[in-house]
Amino acid sequence: MNPKASLNAIDALVKSKGWTVMRQVMEEEIVSSAMAIAENSQMTLDEINFRRGSIFAAKALLDLPSKLTSKFSAEIALGEKDDKSNP
Repeated sequence: MNPKASLNAIDALVKSKGWTVMRQVMEEEIVSSAMAIAENSQMTLDEINFRRGSIFAAKALLDLPSKLTSKFSAEIALGEKDDKSNP
């Protein structure tokens, strides 16, 4: 898949109802994990680290579309520059 098609696919994903639902669920899960850490004083260090990792992974997933949009936009811009320099 070329960068322009990938960018269009990411845009379609972000605008979809499915992404809205997924984002909402993931944000609720992030808050739930954070609250579990805050409210449970008997939690082991391993469980705290596991929950911190799950929060980090969920946040990374939610940020992925914007990162991919930047990546594909840059690839498109570089491709256009290459096209202009190689007539």
